[in-house]
Amino acid sequence: MCTDGNMVGICWIYHDRLGYHADYLAKDVYDQVANAVANVTNNKHFYHPNQDYLCYNVENNGDPYKGLLEITFHSTNADLKLPPSNIFWMYRSTTASLAFFRNVFKQNMHVKYDLGKGLLSFAPIECTQ
Repeated sequence: MCTDGNMVGICWIYHDRLGYHADYLAKDVYDQVANAVANVTNNKHFYHPNQDYLCYNVENNGDPYKGLLEITFHSTNADLKLPPSNIFWMYRSTTASLAFFRNVFKQNMHVKYDLGKGLLSFAPIECTQ
């Protein structure tokens, strides 16, 4: 997690050394979502000691996302429902962190940028088939 004034975001250095990627979300917005998720998730949660992101203890016995919820993001023209695997990042084998709108968000997702119309679209897709 990175911070930049009143913004928090996920920082990621690609393994293939292509560069640095940072996504930012207003800290008050992140905090609202993190608190709402913490209030409805039964898994024990904690904040990473060196960072400012919410983590959950998970049991990795086949499905590390078991017990974590899906989230629906509402926008003006559509709702986007995401499964736990697109919202939580497996920080360690027994720790999942809340990392929505990070690279993991885009897995199994077709993302369309229409620069002419100023639109961003998402559609679920099974990338393994």
